Amino acid sequence: MSENISLWNKLTTHPTVRAGSTYAVIAFITVQVISLVAGPFNLGDNLVQGVILASIIGFPVVILLSIIISSHFSTPKLLLISVGVVIAVYLGWSFYWIQFVKSPELKKAFDNDNYAKTWIIAREINQVFPFISDVQEAYDQLSRSANFNIKQDNVDVYWKPYASNDFEWEFLGTDPKGIQNLPVGPVQLRLEKDGFETAYISSNNPSLLFKNLPVDLGFEVAPMELVNKDIIPNGMVYVPGGQFVPAISGESTKPFTLSPYFIDKYEITNEQFKIFIDAGGYTNPRYWEDMDFIKDGVSLTFEEALVLMKDQTGRSGPLNWELSDYAEGEENLPVTGISWYEAQAYAKFMGNILPPYFHWAKAAFPPDEWISPLAPEMLSQSNYKGDEVVEVGTFKSIGPYGTYDMTGNVREWVWNIFGGRGMTLGGAVSEPQYTGFQANPMPRFNRSNLTGFRTVRLLNPADMNPFGGPINRPQPPSADFFKPLDDQAYKLFTTQFAYSRRDLNPKTIYVDDTHPDWIKEKISIDVGYNNERMDVLIFRPKNVYNSVSSVLVYPGLNYFRNPPDIDEIDPGEYGLDFIIKSGRALVWASFKGSLNRMVDASIAQPTTDDQFRQFREMMVNWRVDTGRVLDYLEDRPDFTNDKINYLGMSYGAIFTPIVLLTEKRFKSAVFLSGGFAPTYPPHSDGIFYLDRVKTPVLMLNGEQDFLIPIESQEALYNGLGTPEEDKKYVVYKAGHWPLPRNQMINETLEWLDKYESQ
Repeated sequence: MSENISLWNKLTTHPTVRAGSTYAVIAFITVQVISLVAGPFNLGDNLVQGVILASIIGFPVVILLSIIISSHFSTPKLLLISVGVVIAVYLGWSFYWIQFVKSPELKKAFDNDNYAKTWIIAREINQVFPFISDVQEAYDQLSRSANFNIKQDNVDVYWKPYASNDFEWEFLGTDPKGIQNLPVGPVQLRLEKDGFETAYISSNNPSLLFKNLPVDLGFEVAPMELVNKDIIPNGMVYVPGGQFVPAISGESTKPFTLSPYFIDKYEITNEQFKIFIDAGGYTNPRYWEDMDFIKDGVSLTFEEALVLMKDQTGRSGPLNWELSDYAEGEENLPVTGISWYEAQAYAKFMGNILPPYFHWAKAAFPPDEWISPLAPEMLSQSNYKGDEVVEVGTFKSIGPYGTYDMTGNVREWVWNIFGGRGMTLGGAVSEPQYTGFQANPMPRFNRSNLTGFRTVRLLNPADMNPFGGPINRPQPPSADFFKPLDDQAYKLFTTQFAYSRRDLNPKTIYVDDTHPDWIKEKISIDVGYNNERMDVLIFRPKNVYNSVSSVLVYPGLNYFRNPPDIDEIDPGEYGLDFIIKSGRALVWASFKGSLNRMVDASIAQPTTDDQFRQFREMMVNWRVDTGRVLDYLEDRPDFTNDKINYLGMSYGAIFTPIVLLTEKRFKSAVFLSGGFAPTYPPHSDGIFYLDRVKTPVLMLNGEQDFLIPIESQEALYNGLGTPEEDKKYVVYKAGHWPLPRNQMINETLEWLDKYESQ
């Protein structure tokens, strides 16, 4: 017994055992403490896991070191040396992992404006080593607080980057409120609750859905919503009602309101259409009721129409089938080679209808697509510019409510008639991406191999009035409608823009120097008409002691429709703070019709003759207002007179460039998301003035911009009279707004530097 006690005493007093046991106790306490503080201090699971791993690795290190050097050091010193070795190993590994593995990935993602990936990498680094200020800054800047408005309670919410293959669903919480740090850019949500169909929602961040847009669009979207499993039709997804702006070229930013409805998750497949044929769908008259069969302007009977709906063997069926059957192995391909009438009959067979134009548009794109675009990523995931149609769901082109392939693969028939013809939407595999936004009228008997369809089930049939009626869109005038101004016509036309200096009677309203990067001034000046004055905000860079160049901002439509309070304008919210940080002043004027000088919001997008008259008057006012601002800047010694630049954003790059016709003091101009508007004055009057504009112009646009499509962008660029060497047109993988920030900054500053140095 005494020998056992003696052996136990020797064992417990041996330096190696004492060092190992003490290390184990300290490691356990350390892990517990870090686990407790990880949540409140946002340290993350990676740091906790790293400490656990380091503790495990450190244990044999402690034992080994204690065996080697136990004869020379006491247990505390031995333990201290061991812990120091472990910490050094952990820090060395962290340095290598951050410096040589993650930092190159972070830089590449950031330079490519891949915000979600940048944010995820920054979060990984921050969780392992949360003391790097640059990483923490990127982590904070590339995230937004997403506020979740969910109709039901007790809903589990998960998220991941949009269409991501290498990122698992991450749990956000049950009924999360004010969730912080979702990355900027396209994301997907998964909403789950017992008894309800799982909902998949895609959105850009920030957006109306997350209630974190920096601008007021004048409407709100419906809350996220789940539906009971027992009421949702098989193979369909739920689209909530509410307001939205249809993201189809030719539409304005006017919101429409729809009731909730269901829509097919995928395009109708060959296998599904075969069921319709086998059930006698082609010969059952009730599926073809109330159809006006018209071909080349001639009305046909049902029997005559059926003759035109045969397959390659003369049997009833899609044009590319044989013996009323599809080819082997093609059951999951979308059915094609069918007319608008056949698609409509199948929909009736299923108890549904073809999607009305506006219902298709709502299911395809987010309600605020024009200002918070999902389409750039969505279209890049679509089947475009390929060789063949593929099985439904192959591509990860996921709509805002969980539909697949609404853009690309095959174009889709919709309910509405356009000029006596049918209409397709979404574009097809062999077409450019921008066709995803375009309506494509086609004869209703067209049976293209690139045209398919899906169906909807309305929960409120009253939605068909007015949304089921014919679509009437005025065709833009032909190119020969626009007449360039000869010298005599130019002189006559520009008489209305005649301008001369006058006393501005300037008054400084306030000077605010509380911002770390700029000094904000609010100035008021006389404009010289109607006894009106104009407020001007000037953001001057701090710590600049020489006279500065300036950039005059012509803002987007919301400043003319739903403007913020002028005193609340923050250049950072609109992505223009880089102008000030580059050492230039940013000048934001209250042009006629905008901000606190807005009288009638409808004038900004005129539709009546009287509104068009007022719009023409407003163009003249813009020229005068511009002249007054430039006069004021020239009168101040702290501004460089010959370095004043024009910057137009959206509306300000479409309509207000009229000021460049007669105002020659701008050194250069930058158009962000601009284009040619043929249906607004002066172009709607047949007057073409762009060839008289000689100012150097940089145009930055989005390829997936449905408001200003590629054709409109090119028409503006090609029409400018600016010499080729003094104009530049850059197209990004982006929607209307925002444009990729880093690339936009680099192009803009290089342009300003180039012409300010001349």
